[in-house]
Amino acid sequence: MRPHIVAWTVRAGLLAIEGILFLFLWYGTGAERAPIGLLISMVIAGLAGLWWMELKVQQALSKALGEE
Repeated sequence: MRPHIVAWTVRAGLLAIEGILFLFLWYGTGAERAPIGLLISMVIAGLAGLWWMELKVQQALSKALGEE
C-alpha cells in the first residue's frame, strides 16, 4: 500500500506542476509583445518532462510491487 501512496503523492505534484505550466502559458501569452512560440515550446517541453517523470513513477511502482 505504501508504494501506491508515494506514487499518488508524486503524481499529485506532477499535476500541480502541469497546472503551473498552463497558467504560465495562459498569462504569458496575454502580455504585450510576448514570444508566443517560445512560450508554447517551453510548455510542450515541460509536459514532455512530466510525461517522462510519469513513466519513471510507473517503472518504480512496478519494481516496488515486484511485477517486473
